[in-house]
Amino acid sequence: MAKKKGEGAEAGSGPAASQVAEEASPSPAPAPAPPPVPEADVEELPRAIVRRLVKEKLSELAGEADVNVNKDALLAFGESARIFIHYLSATANDICKESKRQTINVEDVLKALEEIEFNEFIEPLRSALEDFRKKNAAKKSGSKSEKKRKAEQDLTGSQTKTGSQEENLVESG
Repeated sequence: MAKKKGEGAEAGSGPAASQVAEEASPSPAPAPAPPPVPEADVEELPRAIVRRLVKEKLSELAGEADVNVNKDALLAFGESARIFIHYLSATANDICKESKRQTINVEDVLKALEEIEFNEFIEPLRSALEDFRKKNAAKKSGSKSEKKRKAEQDLTGSQTKTGSQEENLVESG
């Protein structure tokens, strides 16, 4: 009886041989996945800042009364602010893309506030931005004049040293 090709107990043939071959050459093990990072840890606003903002505003509204805020309420404020920021930035990004630009500017944010129907925020934001710009301009001009004054002092100080060094050379010569 003649055996057909692939039949029989020849070495390296049959299902047992293929199982042995698979065991002999291990397939590369997939790299272990990094542990998942909870979304709240990645995108959560700093609790201290949220607490300070909430307490400042509530104290302003309540007058002299001491205001306490529950931990869960602070978490809710922080999460609400985060969602609002995402929504506003996505809307501003859409406005920016419609203008065929890649950088969101102040006007995009203001238009986004109008589009999501937060018109009452636009004027307070404009005035806050103006105050911020004035404050920074004053700081910049103040620091420039201070740097200029220090540079002049350094220059006059180094000229005095050079002059006294020349006098020492003349006296020793």
